[in-house]
Amino acid sequence: MMVCTILLFLLQVSVSHRFSYGSLRFDLLYLLAAYLALEASPRGALWSALLIGVLRDLASCGRVGGSAVPLVLATIGMVFIRDRIYREHVLMDILLVFALVAFCGLMRAAGMALLARSAEWGTLAAGAIGQAFVTALLSPVLFFFFERAGLIDRHESVLAQG
Repeated sequence: MMVCTILLFLLQVSVSHRFSYGSLRFDLLYLLAAYLALEASPRGALWSALLIGVLRDLASCGRVGGSAVPLVLATIGMVFIRDRIYREHVLMDILLVFALVAFCGLMRAAGMALLARSAEWGTLAAGAIGQAFVTALLSPVLFFFFERAGLIDRHESVLAQG
């Protein structure tokens, strides 16, 4: 899974800007974190969210915790509700990915608006919602590839729970 994280990170920083439209751009690391929050064991999902968040923080040269804390909080929420809702339809996964990415983006935008008083909250929030929308639309395709790549060992996860 670490190889997948590094590969997605490299694609994120080197290629994703070519597929963006203005400020609308997808985030592959948030997609990986959302997939793990929905499919992995709770402990694995939380550790993965923390590591992905710290990697995002270090890559952005921002404050450490700006991405990690919202991502861990969103993962806690996702782990809590994922088994309590009916997720057999792809639209539900798209909605859940949207919620996770929007929460992380809005929390990051709020932090930036509080730290830099000159930052326009509406612009930051619109960018976060746009990123969540584009990322959520991409989620079925990447979830398919994550499933095929075998990022989560289903047999081991079932045995660990029972």
